Amino acid sequence: MDCFKLSFLRNCFFALSALPVIANAAIEEASPETVGLSSERLERIAPAMQSYIDSGKLAGMSTLIARNGRIAHFEVQGQRNLEQQLPMEKDTIFRIYSMTKPITAVAALTLWEQGKFHMADPIAWYLPELASLKVYVSGSGENMLLEDTEQPIRIIDLFLHTAGFSYGFTGSEVDKLYRENVPLMGSMTSDDVLKRLATLPLSHQPGTAWQYGVNIDVLGFLVERLSGKKLGEYMQEVIFEPLEMHDTAFYVPADKMDRFAEVYTPDQTGKTVWMENEPLGDYSVDPVSQNGGGGLVSTMSDYLRFAQMLLNGGELEGNRILGPKTVEYMRTNHLPKALIPYESAAPGQGYGLGVSVTVDTEQTPFMASEGNYGWGGMASTYMRIDPVENLIILGMAQFVPIGFHRYHDDLRNLTYQAVIE
Repeated sequence: MDCFKLSFLRNCFFALSALPVIANAAIEEASPETVGLSSERLERIAPAMQSYIDSGKLAGMSTLIARNGRIAHFEVQGQRNLEQQLPMEKDTIFRIYSMTKPITAVAALTLWEQGKFHMADPIAWYLPELASLKVYVSGSGENMLLEDTEQPIRIIDLFLHTAGFSYGFTGSEVDKLYRENVPLMGSMTSDDVLKRLATLPLSHQPGTAWQYGVNIDVLGFLVERLSGKKLGEYMQEVIFEPLEMHDTAFYVPADKMDRFAEVYTPDQTGKTVWMENEPLGDYSVDPVSQNGGGGLVSTMSDYLRFAQMLLNGGELEGNRILGPKTVEYMRTNHLPKALIPYESAAPGQGYGLGVSVTVDTEQTPFMASEGNYGWGGMASTYMRIDPVENLIILGMAQFVPIGFHRYHDDLRNLTYQAVIE
């Protein structure tokens, strides 16, 4: 917000009472040059992003660049609701979908720091519903051949997506079963979700491959079992309240619903249209089971505070969430060389705990530093943290699926080309 530029004491003090609640937790804005960025070069971001709006690809978006703990760029463009012609605002609430994963990973790591589990522990020790999982070998239907697991699923396999769980996104026989018997996150209890999941085969032997799936969702259930609290309640206590993330939750309260952006998708012709049946349904009520893999909503300001905490080594404004070594462990690649890149569409990328990690900048098709990390969300939200440059890149739109309109690739390069010292 303009009220948080360096001159706010002189120009904006009278307006503080009118600011939205996120103002109470604002990270200070700064002139780009004071944090080693070029104002002129950062000005290239807005027209590049506007091109996605003018072409009808995206309804609107918000972009934010922070360096050295201060905001150098924060822009909102387009509409949060095309049908009602409501503009995107700095306090707009977004479905962040899989950008929930790093937050759930942090919640689990707070318990790891307390000695509640070890990374190599079998998940069945804590979630006995998953004690007898089988692994797909071949065939389909009644002729499907399954085998026993050669080694148990470890807790670290949940963080790394190496357990063998899936999301049902491909045409494999396992994914067909996922689509037919999908665990209904939100409407089912977590216990029932686990029971349903236990009936589905793993796509591969645990620890032998990277497969994007409900791993972090299961990690969220582990957090609930170990903490004795619902996932959102535990996150509120150990993450959201200390970091003053006032607008991050598993649903949108009625008094904030007017700030909640609509979500869009392509029709059969590729035209951007309102998404009638969005994946997680109604966000106006607290779901029965809270989806640790993709259920949170948040704002740019809230997610910046979370990202800044990580960049600071686990602490923000005197509130420590994780120890520095824990954050270092989280943002370190834990995949063996044979599994790098974790998928063909991510050259140069390994995987840490709930985040991808750049391990080879020569292979990465974007400007980057080794060790930069982050993740995105299905509705085209994006986060990248660069410890080398002390830099955070955030982008949020509401268009499913991510990657259909790759504005975040432009945002990433436009950010790095603005680094001048």
